[in-house]
Amino acid sequence: MSHLIRTYLPLDDDELRTLDETGSLPERIRQAFAVTDRLRTVAPTEDDEGLEYLATQDAATDAATRGLRVVASVDVDADRLTDLPDADLPDAHAASAVQITGAPPKRHIASFHVLDPAGERDVDVDLELSWYDATELALVRQALG
Repeated sequence: MSHLIRTYLPLDDDELRTLDETGSLPERIRQAFAVTDRLRTVAPTEDDEGLEYLATQDAATDAATRGLRVVASVDVDADRLTDLPDADLPDAHAASAVQITGAPPKRHIASFHVLDPAGERDVDVDLELSWYDATELALVRQALG
């Protein structure tokens, strides 16, 4: 039996609605971010907490560049997770990029992280994320308007 790995998954409005209505994300292959061997190699002085922070920031950056504002912390079965080949990485700094197959269920979501609206972000610092418990999906959707 495989173990669960914490991943950080940018979500759009349709995915949030599907999650709210059906209890799982749509079935498909999707990109997410996690602490990978590649991330450990490029950030060798970081401890586990620092590596998780870097993976979260990579997910938030990916979300922001696609006009999204939500990143879900999702525990994914290791069997459904693969590192992206270097050629498929979205940019040179996304050493945490992974691919998830399947439809993660709502019960595997640990929390939601919501970015400030684009006009309220400071471009010179790490992205600020507001934390929401996994049970607060309705509040997350309400915060997005």
